[in-house]
Amino acid sequence: MLIQEVILENFMSYEYARVPFKPGVNVIGGPNGAGKSSLLLAISVALGQSYTERSRKLSDLIRWGKNQARVTLILDNSKRGGRRRVPKYRKDQIFLTRVLRRDGKYWFELENRAATKQAVDRLLGKFGVDPNNMLIIMHQNMVEQFTVLSNLEKLRIVEAAVGLEPFRANVLQARRKLTHILSQEESVGKLL
Repeated sequence: MLIQEVILENFMSYEYARVPFKPGVNVIGGPNGAGKSSLLLAISVALGQSYTERSRKLSDLIRWGKNQARVTLILDNSKRGGRRRVPKYRKDQIFLTRVLRRDGKYWFELENRAATKQAVDRLLGKFGVDPNNMLIIMHQNMVEQFTVLSNLEKLRIVEAAVGLEPFRANVLQARRKLTHILSQEESVGKLL
């Protein structure tokens, strides 16, 4: 489980909430307007997505009457097989925060220090997460967008989401080498 907990402060309908996640499948249920989609949106904003179905600007996601919102993800960096996913942080949890201000200024924080989008992307890459992959967080209307993609585009998105992109590259490289070797073998055969 990558995300151990989500902390929301002045985000949409949430004044303050902590939502812990357990290993395995987590199900969030509730009536319409309870904040299920808001929680999903908060996670996607904290991961660096800037597109939202609910607003044109991220500042629109700040709770009414407040000047600033924060979404913090507590990421699992505990040791597995004797090593951490991100050895730079010698602790079991990494705090990734996205701050949104009413004046339109937004920034990231890693461990309570300002961080660039590139630093956040590198960190998430070490966890094997590409927040721009539509299958990582699929909002309500994105199902229709996915269904109209070509089969090849769908396959590539699924491969990227589950971490199989490097294998595709290796297979294609091996195929090119094999073609080259077969071509050389044919040339040597003709010479003989």
